[in-house]
Amino acid sequence: MATTQQNIETVRRFFDAASTANFDDFDNYMDEQFVTHGDALFPFFRGRDGMKRGVGGFKNAFPDARLQIEEIFAEGNKVMAHVRVTGHQEKEWLGVPPEGKEYSWTATTIIRFDDDGTMVERWVIEDELGMMQQLGIMPRPGG
Repeated sequence: MATTQQNIETVRRFFDAASTANFDDFDNYMDEQFVTHGDALFPFFRGRDGMKRGVGGFKNAFPDARLQIEEIFAEGNKVMAHVRVTGHQEKEWLGVPPEGKEYSWTATTIIRFDDDGTMVERWVIEDELGMMQQLGIMPRPGG
């Protein structure tokens, strides 16, 4: 049975792999049928390969994007991480042409592990409104 500290280290490796586009590393700690429960823009998908494609599409638009853990803790078989995402948009994202500007927003995720320390499920809430305001898709309050 994996410890909470081992699960925390796995989540750290997950965000490092996402930041460096080392998606094959997902195979080492993520169940093949990994489930993500998202929010408005990306509500639900199943499968490790779907995660690779989703993060890959994001990294294609923001190749220097980094997912920096600001807070992380665990209890039982779940790990919660609050992450800051930063990166320069180099290709179209959500229909917005690139301007090369740096963007930054946060996301909070809870990841559930099985007894062997494999990631099996994730819930994520992302500051999509803040991201869309920075991209110019949504107006900022007050103009």
